[in-house]
Amino acid sequence: MKELLFNLIGKYKYDISIYTGEIFERRCQEEIIRSDEDQSSFVYIEFDFENVKKQLDTPEDNFTFWEMFLASLHKSNRASDIIGLLENDSGIGMLLLDSKIEGWNRVKGRIEQMSESRGFTQAKKVLDNAVRPIVYPACIQDNAGPVQNENATP
Repeated sequence: MKELLFNLIGKYKYDISIYTGEIFERRCQEEIIRSDEDQSSFVYIEFDFENVKKQLDTPEDNFTFWEMFLASLHKSNRASDIIGLLENDSGIGMLLLDSKIEGWNRVKGRIEQMSESRGFTQAKKVLDNAVRPIVYPACIQDNAGPVQNENATP
């Protein structure tokens, strides 16, 4: 899959940079630190190649999804967004810096709009079923459970 993406980027001369897995992981760690220090947020998104493929009917549909994905990123990507390969080249990850869930909704809407304008209607299904955005630090706060009051009696 990695080769397919790089071939599409080269073929259409997209101005998209994709970090290696190791560098992308380091950038994720750096962004967690920066976000904590600045009290800002970001959205982390994984596009796992196998999960995407399972949502589509044919290899051609899989090719078309990635073509639409890259075309929409090229057309409307923010310079601050970070894209990289996941561990073992199993997919593509994205960091939408200084964003909340609205940032993901923006990216999702652009992919869907690009796909629909070119007659590919399966992108919405893939994005709804195979992609899970995580907002940091809200994901940490959501998992912490209720705050305990030290003065409360048991």
